[in-house]
Amino acid sequence: MGEKNRGFPIWGYLLLGALAFAAFIFIKNMGQQTIIKAVLGEPGSLVSKAMSTARVSPRITRRTGRISAKNFKVEKLSANKDSLAFRFFLEGENADATIKLWMARKPSGEWQIVKSDTLFTP
Repeated sequence: MGEKNRGFPIWGYLLLGALAFAAFIFIKNMGQQTIIKAVLGEPGSLVSKAMSTARVSPRITRRTGRISAKNFKVEKLSANKDSLAFRFFLEGENADATIKLWMARKPSGEWQIVKSDTLFTP
């Protein structure tokens, strides 16, 4: 009479789709933060916070428009890891912003941003 479908069951496809969607959301929202923390270690959370704050900053978005993408680059790491220069890029609708942060480790071991500079390009 009827043959059984011996292929992959429908719930399997649904499960794979749900896992793929969850991975996409994780990478989109947490992937860059995870990479930053892996590359920079302790100051990674401070850098990630600075990137998130800059993305919605009225001072920046007034010139760039809505931010569509962000990328980052470590400028230099000193041998003793007590200072760090960090640059990240925000792509906006009207202009792009390059933000450079200089960070230093306090004697207590806590990292702080000691200087920042923003450059806008059309």
